[in-house]
Amino acid sequence: MKCVFSLFLGLFVIACSAVSFTASAADRDIGPKCTQWNSYRVLFKKGEDKISAESAKDLAAFVKDAGHDCGYRLYATASKEGDKAYDISGRRLNAAAAMLKTQGVKPEMVLAVQHWVDDSAADTNQARSAILYTLPKQGISCRKYEKRSPVEVDLYFSSQSAIISPQLKNDLEAFAASIRDSRCNVELTAVAAKEFTGADAAKTNKALAKQRIKVMVDILTAAGIDSDRLIDTNVDYVGEKKPNVAKNRLATASLM
Repeated sequence: MKCVFSLFLGLFVIACSAVSFTASAADRDIGPKCTQWNSYRVLFKKGEDKISAESAKDLAAFVKDAGHDCGYRLYATASKEGDKAYDISGRRLNAAAAMLKTQGVKPEMVLAVQHWVDDSAADTNQARSAILYTLPKQGISCRKYEKRSPVEVDLYFSSQSAIISPQLKNDLEAFAASIRDSRCNVELTAVAAKEFTGADAAKTNKALAKQRIKVMVDILTAAGIDSDRLIDTNVDYVGEKKPNVAKNRLATASLM
């Protein structure tokens, strides 16, 4: 009897060790600086889109500390650089993404989000940069990382309301349950038609769309989705262009 117990205990310890080793292996490329919105800024000289050797060295150190399995979200900007400024900022965005690839970061862990021109900024290298933000725990896009098919939940609201019906709430909770244990991030969008009128109609209706986003966030987080996985929340007011009908009061939750 004692031998049987000892054998069982040994097998249990081995199984626990295997699970522990697997978990450790899965986390081996997550570094101490892979924290929510940890940032690094790559500075560029006026009119240039090449990353200097010094910046490349510092960026490599940042990636080493954050880890190859950390998510990286990118932005880039140009300032007071003439007619080609927008194009330059786009090339800076691409240069930062390419640099991450040379450091061994998987393409699916990089989201090159936006580039823009900010001529209101002071005329310094600080205004001409690529900005990296880290996002821990999840992949940037599970549709690429886990090869998932696109999934989207559509929610239609009554006019002047941010209340979700019980059925749509159930749909959103089912969506949350399907990704709770995955690496999926979620994009939320909401549209508001011209539901309120008056001098501040645009402002009021945009605020209504934001309330709809908040309701969705509350339901998803209550269903076990970390708020740092809801990384895009887009609001669109279409009231001046489209009528106040159900399809123009749409909010969506979708996989990135």
